[in-house]
Amino acid sequence: MLFIVASCGLKKQVSVNGNYASTQGKILIIQTNQYLPTNIYRIGSIVVGESGLTPSGNCTYEACMQVIEEESRKVGAQLVYLVKVVEPNITSTCYNITAELYRYDGN
Repeated sequence: MLFIVASCGLKKQVSVNGNYASTQGKILIIQTNQYLPTNIYRIGSIVVGESGLTPSGNCTYEACMQVIEEESRKVGAQLVYLVKVVEPNITSTCYNITAELYRYDGN
């Protein structure tokens, strides 16, 4: 039973280069194919999506973005760039989102 409970949430994979203080307040989200500011540097990436037995109501776009924002804040990101957004389809009822994490120069 523990396996089923543990596998019913969203899968997340966070990779960060270095240690940064957690971020307070709003994190800027930039959509795929939009321009990034020049005064930023990449600190890592995050992938959020289906864990195998994720109920479709738990992996909506909004649910995935909430996890991305929470995890980004924890690792000190100040800006999130959505690299790839895969909508639910015939093979998965969940969104799968890949994003890069950034901080502003001088922070």
